[in-house]
Amino acid sequence: MPARYNGTMMKNCIAANFLVLLLLTSTKVFADFSVEGKLALQFADGQQQQQAFPMQLIREQGSYIFSVGSQQTRLNAPLQKYSLALILQNDQDVWVTDFANQPLNGFTLEIAEHEITLRRDPQARAARGRYVVQLNDEIFYFSRGPGQINFVFNEQGIAEVQVKGMFKPRR
Repeated sequence: MPARYNGTMMKNCIAANFLVLLLLTSTKVFADFSVEGKLALQFADGQQQQQAFPMQLIREQGSYIFSVGSQQTRLNAPLQKYSLALILQNDQDVWVTDFANQPLNGFTLEIAEHEITLRRDPQARAARGRYVVQLNDEIFYFSRGPGQINFVFNEQGIAEVQVKGMFKPRR
């Protein structure tokens, strides 16, 4: 009876290992995605510029290539989120180095059914520099430090956009 018990146990173990292997190979860890975006910039010197601003994650040769705008980086694991930093300097100039190497007066980014806008609003007296960030229908003001716009990813692309380091004005 012990020999038969070991044989049955071995068959069950092989079947369980096969099932685990099948599950591991059939589930996709993270899918490639590509999301097109449109970016309109208003520079502090009065110039304006429009450009594409795509976000893309591609699996290639065992690693991942993440592209945003014209920048690209290779990663060992899929990116969970991308943070766009907005730096307000002396309540005058806004720097978004992922967009441009000069200060901005404003921008509009349309990506994945979201519209993100930075603009000066003379009515926003409580806002530092009178700068307002708008994500879809929500308004945000700069707090003490830099603001962040976080793009949270899932298998299909951008799952959520969050504003951090900023506050919502009182109504």
